[in-house]
Amino acid sequence: MIASSVFRSVMVVALAAFVSSEATGQQRTAAPKNVILMIADGTGASAIAATGMYAGKLGKQVFDGPEWTKTWSSTYPLRTGENPASGPAGLAQDPNAVYDPAKNWDTTPVTTTTGQFADRFAGYAWTKKTAPDSANTMSAIVNGHKSYNNAINVDGNGQPVTTFAEVESRAGKAVGVVTTVEFADATPAAGAGTHNVSRAAHQAIASEMLNAGIVSVIMGTGNPNYDNDGVRRAAPDYGWIGESDWTALKAGTHKSGFKLIEDKAAFDALPSAANPPRKLIGIARSFNATQMYRRGAAPASETPYSVPRKSDVPDLPTMARGALNILDDDPDGLFLVIEGGAVDRAEHADNLGRMIEEKTEFDSAVAAVSAYLDANTNGNNWSNTLVIVTADHDHLLLGPDSDTVPFQDLTDKGAGKVPGYKWQSNSHSNRLVPLYARGAGAALVTGCARKNDAYTDGQGRHFGRGAYLDETDIFAVMNGTGCR
Repeated sequence: MIASSVFRSVMVVALAAFVSSEATGQQRTAAPKNVILMIADGTGASAIAATGMYAGKLGKQVFDGPEWTKTWSSTYPLRTGENPASGPAGLAQDPNAVYDPAKNWDTTPVTTTTGQFADRFAGYAWTKKTAPDSANTMSAIVNGHKSYNNAINVDGNGQPVTTFAEVESRAGKAVGVVTTVEFADATPAAGAGTHNVSRAAHQAIASEMLNAGIVSVIMGTGNPNYDNDGVRRAAPDYGWIGESDWTALKAGTHKSGFKLIEDKAAFDALPSAANPPRKLIGIARSFNATQMYRRGAAPASETPYSVPRKSDVPDLPTMARGALNILDDDPDGLFLVIEGGAVDRAEHADNLGRMIEEKTEFDSAVAAVSAYLDANTNGNNWSNTLVIVTADHDHLLLGPDSDTVPFQDLTDKGAGKVPGYKWQSNSHSNRLVPLYARGAGAALVTGCARKNDAYTDGQGRHFGRGAYLDETDIFAVMNGTGCR
């Protein structure tokens, strides 16, 4: 429900004070009306390069335009443990986990291994062993605080931290989250403002998303009745939503007032719907992701699109435009999280082909959001809307000779051809990720990027990305305060 003007005025004053004292230490004077936060899960520089090379558009993707502010972001965790800890020790930053150019770019040869992968160089070993996960990284982006791996918007003690979704909702704005993976997974859960000591508490997270009164649009997968190929199950799988919530949604009697859609046609109708539902949850007819897991496990050597894409699920641009069509009815503004969640899933599988597919779909969503704002849709444009495009963390994807050439870039083989590459891990890294911003308040990004990523090894080789901020600073940028 949209708050009355008197209530909104009181809440805005109160929230400005809250953000000043609790979140940023500065007055919230320049917050944009709308914020669209776009997360390509697991996407570092190499994922962007691979997609650009395959498309023949390297350096010419939507976010490469001159209107976009560009920098880098660190993503390190409070600690790599997966449980809260009591007292001051639980809130203490592990110094070895903090991003350090000298540790990340260290070219000293080593003979250690991490999992099934040889480390090769000290920098490879460090970045893998101090890596964050999607729960604490997305939480850091939307609440401005570091936490342990596994944490959903709680601090190192396991205590709830106020999120940007809550701040925006209490200020009278509409909030939504859309993803290509399970709607209650770590990134959308954190973006929606839920709180839990464990990202694995899927049913509790789903219930909070539905019942907390923060979000009015939820879209993704995790459908209990369908497998990853859209085949109806003999018995439901309630791994991502509790039976009582699902039964009530199906019956149209859920106390939250959410309308459930599942059919692709219903998703497709949303972007142009004249009177869309005020509260909507769209759970596509797929379980773990819209496209990533079609036809079971895929070989790592699979080329993009060699396995036909499913035609019975919505794509990310459609979900993004559908969500905007609902949320932009709120005159106070909106906060929308858009996640390309299966980029990360493909990287965990070391499947470059499907990674390129998923990142291409995400880039199309960036283009769709840009077109929406270019057209001044419902009065929303670049003057009143901040768009941030980034990742929660990176994976260690490097060039084909990176066993012997440290931190080698991918090699471009031309449009329509998979670039030369080598996976140095099947999990996350602690490396910097790219960050792009455009619109109202985007200039604050530059002011926050006060650290410098640069390193020269013993052989005189130079490494580094240049200026960077930390992902906790994104919270201050979205709030319109900038960094202290």
